[in-house]
Amino acid sequence: MEPIKALKEIKKITLDYFTSAHMAPHNNKPVVYCNVFTPVELIYAMDMFPVYPENHAAIIGARKMAIELSSAAEGMGYVMDLCSYARCDIGWTKAGVSPTWGLPKPDLILVINCQCGTLTKWFEVLSRTYNAPMVLIDVPHSGNGEKDSAAEAYVRGQLDDLVKTLEKVAGKSLDESKFKEVIRLSRQASELWTRMLVMGEEVPSPMTVFDQFISMFPIVSQRGTEIAVQFYGNLVRELEDRVSQKKPAVPNERFRLFWDNLPIWPELGKLSSFLADRGAAVVTSIYTWAWSQLAVNEQDPLSDWTRQYLYTFNLNLDYRIEKYVELAELYKLDGFLFPSNRSCKWISQDVLALRDAITERTGIPGVIFEADQNDPRLYSFENLEKQIENFLELLVAKNHKA
Repeated sequence: MEPIKALKEIKKITLDYFTSAHMAPHNNKPVVYCNVFTPVELIYAMDMFPVYPENHAAIIGARKMAIELSSAAEGMGYVMDLCSYARCDIGWTKAGVSPTWGLPKPDLILVINCQCGTLTKWFEVLSRTYNAPMVLIDVPHSGNGEKDSAAEAYVRGQLDDLVKTLEKVAGKSLDESKFKEVIRLSRQASELWTRMLVMGEEVPSPMTVFDQFISMFPIVSQRGTEIAVQFYGNLVRELEDRVSQKKPAVPNERFRLFWDNLPIWPELGKLSSFLADRGAAVVTSIYTWAWSQLAVNEQDPLSDWTRQYLYTFNLNLDYRIEKYVELAELYKLDGFLFPSNRSCKWISQDVLALRDAITERTGIPGVIFEADQNDPRLYSFENLEKQIENFLELLVAKNHKA
């Protein structure tokens, strides 16, 4: 299995980013803690530095430090039922150890609750810990995605207020020309990210979702920068070459699978190898598709964000079923992998109904297995392997794949 060369840049990009984060206070750049779907373009346009506690937690999980740091949070009174991302990030403030040298102290904390309810309480803890002001963008749940003009006005008003708050913290007004340039770069990065995802439709696929998970860092934390555009431009060109040469991500691709939910960060390498050794290519995931829908126009980005927060990120059951059925056809899927993620109950709570509905609509089976995005104490990797092994045997019997 030939590795994707462009992915080697991720280590340097990540190192440079966290170095810049820690240097931001010394360079008179206010630090803003934010979650992944907040309008980071505003922060970059104001010469502020965005820092993501979620990214920090994911790196902790990938570096296999989750048990140590979540245990530190548990020693502070936070129970294991709390999201392991939150426990890891809060835990570092107690333990004082981190693979990124920790995070710089925030000048402002910004959170939007369309993505996850736990984030609000987690960021409130950080606000108290650092004695930093916090802004919450409150997004009403829009049922099954029905249009709601009152909700749109409510969210748009909060975004207008956010601009004023950022101007106050930064000590200057928003430069509209710079803002448009950041929006343009952000749109380019999102378009390149989407082109990367679409190439998974190729048979054989030139990359897997495990490659996509590794490549996520710039699209999350550096949208609106030249760094993200350059990285994804190089990655897409390499993948196009692989497609033209029929170079597979997984040699002897036999099964094409879908990944639901977040990555299992501590097991990323092992799980990728386990599946590849059996000819199983995980070619798409609802998780990575989220960043394909973040582009906004330069004329009225705040209205675009308003609609995204209310409708695009509303992963109601009907929407997920329709999206998964669509992806099953586009990616020629043989099966679905459904991690029942202990840390993300919002996405996992309807996994049984989701699996059954998709199988009924498509005839494609799926397997549900216990998992957690960060904390290996909450699942058995050996059991996970056995379940997936049995599932692949079922696919062989169903599809007569030798």
